[in-house]
Amino acid sequence: MAFLSTTLTSCLKDDSLVLDPAKGHNVIEFANPAQIAVNGTPSPMYQFAYSTASLPTLPITVSYSGPEAVAPQDITVKITPGTVSKINEYNTATSSSYTLLGSGSYTLSATEVVIKAGTSKATFNVAFRPLTFEFTGLQVLPLTISSVSSGIISGNFNTILLNVTPKNIYDGVYKITAGNVQRYTNPTTPTQNDGLNGDLAGNPNLSLQTINLTTVQISGLTWHGGSSGVSGIDNLRATIDPATNLVTMNALGNTSLRNIPGTVSKYDPATKTFTLNFEWNPTSNRRAVTGLVIKYDHER
Repeated sequence: MAFLSTTLTSCLKDDSLVLDPAKGHNVIEFANPAQIAVNGTPSPMYQFAYSTASLPTLPITVSYSGPEAVAPQDITVKITPGTVSKINEYNTATSSSYTLLGSGSYTLSATEVVIKAGTSKATFNVAFRPLTFEFTGLQVLPLTISSVSSGIISGNFNTILLNVTPKNIYDGVYKITAGNVQRYTNPTTPTQNDGLNGDLAGNPNLSLQTINLTTVQISGLTWHGGSSGVSGIDNLRATIDPATNLVTMNALGNTSLRNIPGTVSKYDPATKTFTLNFEWNPTSNRRAVTGLVIKYDHER
């Protein structure tokens, strides 16, 4: 299991990433990750990527930020899981539809951290349990700095939303190394002089996106030469049996799509390679993809 965690800050009111707009004093806030992608908007976004078979852990840092370089004394910072109201605020501001991550899906290494005198930061960890995540929606974990032993809590960065998007082990971008596509005028007669028929090796990469623990949606399939996308099979999906690594093909946009009878579609976990054979419209103007070999290339 791999997953992507994105940090969303809530209710930013200025373009500063560090200082509170209230003049020249330090504030205690969630530190800004180096992976910041958006600045100066109501919804700055930070991105972290994980790929591990063990329990993923995300380090979160709180900071004593401002004109003073370091804290003059120890500052105890209390961290509290946020409420649904914070998510609702973000959803309203950004037209999103995030929901609250269940309490059984994570563990905080500490609910209090201390920024030591003479330093400016302290870090705690959030350990996630991906197998408990829901795949039916976008879940977030709000974290709030609820109190500090001294100093001022930031009005901008006192709450973050950790957007946890689970990925199964098949998720990724795949390179096409072999395969053929053939169109027919009826179930058995191939079309003639049809430039869409032919070899698929070297066509544009395919994107396999997680649907659940054992199913991915395949996007980007093109005809021979990669000049145009294959239509009529929207939401093309592959479901893998983890016990046998056999693959069942279907498409929500075309109920006739199926594995070609007498062929084997499978996944090789050692090489992260799929071999697929499927067809659609088998009783009319049949289309068939045979010997399609796709190999994992990089993270999606």
